[in-house]
Amino acid sequence: MNQDFNKIFKTPKYTGVTLSLLSMFVLAAMFVVWQKFPKQDPLESEQNISILCDFKLKIPVEKILASFKKEYPCSFMVNFLNAKELTSALQSKSGYNADLLIANKTILRKYAFADSNYGEGIPFAFDKLSNSLPEQQSNEPFVCSIKNDTPHSHLAFALGRYFSAPSRGQFFLAEAGFTGVNGDVWKLRPTVSILVPKTCEKRSKDIAKKFSKLEGVNLDVTGKDELEANATIHLIAQSNAKEYLPDLLIGFKELSPDNKSYFPATENSRQGLVSFSTRYKRTAIRFFNFYNREI
Repeated sequence: MNQDFNKIFKTPKYTGVTLSLLSMFVLAAMFVVWQKFPKQDPLESEQNISILCDFKLKIPVEKILASFKKEYPCSFMVNFLNAKELTSALQSKSGYNADLLIANKTILRKYAFADSNYGEGIPFAFDKLSNSLPEQQSNEPFVCSIKNDTPHSHLAFALGRYFSAPSRGQFFLAEAGFTGVNGDVWKLRPTVSILVPKTCEKRSKDIAKKFSKLEGVNLDVTGKDELEANATIHLIAQSNAKEYLPDLLIGFKELSPDNKSYFPATENSRQGLVSFSTRYKRTAIRFFNFYNREI
């Protein structure tokens, strides 16, 4: 039986050259597989971001930062200041060393925004009634305002979106009694689809690259003429797949009268229209405002 088996199946013989070629093939295959692994995200490397924050937000902010760090390794240097200390730091501009200011928009507008050192920010909550006297209440929200020249803008904007996300920061803010906002669905790098006139496509893509570099989001810009844009939007709007509508339209004067899928990005302009179905309304509006400043 063993002799018959050996006649049919013979032990293969490998030469040194064969083994060498085989090992090279294995290494090449491993290299190809390795290349297909997702590259490490810039946020997943150690970064240190400095934060100046209103003391009344201390409890929820500490919980939000701890939650963020569990998902994305980074470190924070946070300085919590009461109202008087915060006003003094902003007046003297000593607070302008922080990458991120977390405070009410009223006080930031008076100092940080006026000096053009920080952007308008990402709103994430309104004050709770028990925090201050009625005459001291602000009708404006608390915001995460990012320093214009910070080298950590990707991380700072991601953190701002995290604060306003219903499934992330809003939970801790509600737990602490603050009134929340209708923020974007959380994703580290959201993709916002944008439709522009064909004649504006190149310029729009250039502006989108600047915004992507600033905020660390993906912008998918497509150019179409007005008739084609109307036909495409009308077709999708009549279907059950409204999530495939472009998140933002820029530069189209009018959509067809029966199209009810979009609303104006700003009160004073219909040049920017945001989809009711988008998951990234706030990001789309921020890009539209950025676009208007660049053109």
